[in-house]
Amino acid sequence: MRNRIDIDPKHSRAIVQEIGERLRAFLKEEPELPGSLRTQIDRLRELDEQSPSIIPSAERWNKLRR
Repeated sequence: MRNRIDIDPKHSRAIVQEIGERLRAFLKEEPELPGSLRTQIDRLRELDEQSPSIIPSAERWNKLRR
């Protein structure tokens, strides 16, 4: 079992904030996708826009959002 380390609330909060900032910076970067995968994703989006929804209320919602 690990030894417990007592950290006061001020330092604990600073550590949490630093971890959060680093995670936000890391997750904000979008990795570059291979061309073939990007093409397939774009094609899937095109097909999704062309196909009717199987949920009638979703079609109405999509029209309202646009």
